[in-house]
Amino acid sequence: MTHNAYLSPKKNKWYDMGDKWQKNSSFGWEKDGLRGYVFGNEANTTLVLAIKGTSAAFLWMGDGETSANDKVNDNLLFSCCCARVDATWSPVCDCYMGSNMCNQTCVEQSLTGDSVYYNAAFKIFFNVADMYPQSSIWFTGHSLGGAVAGLVGLTFGIPTVTFEAPGELMAAKRLHLPMPPGIDMQDIPVWHFGHNADPIYTGSCTGAASSCYYAGYAMESKCHTGKSCSYDVISKYGWKSDVRLHRIEDVIEKVLKPWDNVTACEPDQDCVDCGLWKYVD
Repeated sequence: MTHNAYLSPKKNKWYDMGDKWQKNSSFGWEKDGLRGYVFGNEANTTLVLAIKGTSAAFLWMGDGETSANDKVNDNLLFSCCCARVDATWSPVCDCYMGSNMCNQTCVEQSLTGDSVYYNAAFKIFFNVADMYPQSSIWFTGHSLGGAVAGLVGLTFGIPTVTFEAPGELMAAKRLHLPMPPGIDMQDIPVWHFGHNADPIYTGSCTGAASSCYYAGYAMESKCHTGKSCSYDVISKYGWKSDVRLHRIEDVIEKVLKPWDNVTACEPDQDCVDCGLWKYVD
């Protein structure tokens, strides 16, 4: 489903989902923002909202129609402060205060606009829930789509399964979503699957030598909500960290399918995002 969320309704290179699942409806394909599909079982008693991730040439994923807005959302949700990485970058919001200081209120407000995918996914969930009030609804997504799915799942306590999603805990805090100690991460029904050779999933696609920096993506967050389910491909396969291993097709064919068992899932422990930054009101 997460792979198919990248493909327009006109494309025919879909993964076969078997007889149990079918495409119920789609959203966003007539625009250049959030896109995806609603999949359902035959009786529509269970629905899965699959959100498309980032379309980007440097990731060899998706077409270019949404790439500009995808990039803005990546830089808003996963950067320490408006993608103000160094003096050569053009920030996506005006919250930088100099010397690794950032205005906390400003970065929180930067996530409230209609162009932010979380807010669009929020509305789509309500529309689907209104249409199918008796159905069980799940979220899924890959990359940016997975992180957005995780945020909505955390908001409503909806079961969510993501793949290679960048850390969305920092964005969740800025959105004031349910957090410990009021809720235990172990109890949140959000599972983030990924492998340790994907620098976007691990939050290591940073620094002037990284592919993310070169392409203008400030993917600086690494901490996830809910539980992280990490496949140790570095030990098993001898892989090295490479942004090309972020692609969902590679994850399905080279990790998920051949792996003997589903990996263990645990909350991120003692994880800190943007530790060198100071946030002030």
